[in-house]
Amino acid sequence: MLRARCTTVASVRSSQDQIRAVAPQPQPTRRGLLLGLGASLAGLVSSANSAQAAQLSDLVKPLVVSMDANGDGVLSVDEVRGAIQRSSGQAAPRQIVVEDVMAPVDFNNDGEVSVDEFSRGMALELGVDERWMRLMERDGGAGVSRAELAAGLGDLGRNGEEVLRVAFDMADQDRDGRLNAAEAQRAMNMIATGLLGDYGEGL
Repeated sequence: MLRARCTTVASVRSSQDQIRAVAPQPQPTRRGLLLGLGASLAGLVSSANSAQAAQLSDLVKPLVVSMDANGDGVLSVDEVRGAIQRSSGQAAPRQIVVEDVMAPVDFNNDGEVSVDEFSRGMALELGVDERWMRLMERDGGAGVSRAELAAGLGDLGRNGEEVLRVAFDMADQDRDGRLNAAEAQRAMNMIATGLLGDYGEGL
């Protein structure tokens, strides 16, 4: 009886393993695709000279420039697809690239995504650390003011100002008008969500 029970348990576990093995892999999320493009982002940012960066996007722009194969300053669908494939090993469908990656960062709504726009989009996903804070604290005060945050992020399109205002007010928990690192990270999570898409797992 015990042997039969063990055999049955082993059979069930084997079946479960087989089901997991053939189960379809989840589709990459918009956030996953965008972050996948920044596979070398941590190294890039750690080596970037924040003293020469006027905006947060300057820290990731060299990576985005490398995606612009023909050097015209505008990223095509094929250029972004190629970058996704190189970073993730998977070729993303054109529809996903256009709808989930490129469209949200077309901040001026001209139907094209420039290197500058894509850099701003990727910069929204940078983690808040000491370098981030040093770059954003422009007036010498401790913490990041709303004006400093707006200046550091640059033009985020017609909805950017309102999204930034709401995110800042919600993140500024002690209501001192400045964000410490933890508050700034919450604000950036909300700004990325508001501007780039429904990244519920990132909040």
